[in-house]
Amino acid sequence: MALDRDGGIPLRLRPADVARRGVTLGLLGVVLPPAEAAEHLGLSRPFITRLLDAGDLPSMTLPGSRHRVVRLADVLVFQQRRERRRRGRRQVADVSDDLGTAM
Repeated sequence: MALDRDGGIPLRLRPADVARRGVTLGLLGVVLPPAEAAEHLGLSRPFITRLLDAGDLPSMTLPGSRHRVVRLADVLVFQQRRERRRRGRRQVADVSDDLGTAM
């Protein structure tokens, strides 16, 4: 958690801001509730819950609770995998379009 320069008051860091600024080095141990992970990834909370249930996105259960949390590091890795797959599908579609127009 970051501290305010003046008063030492804890500040809330948004995952999207952290990823955009590349300030993940010291924050990889940060955990997020599924709703915040969903917001960061631009997905719905129910879809994130399905990913957690399927094990596609690792999560931990809080001690003495049913509530789950997701490590920011895991969210960022999932986001990178998702973007890599999206780029791959786009490349396949482009090649397919090129082959279709060449015939």
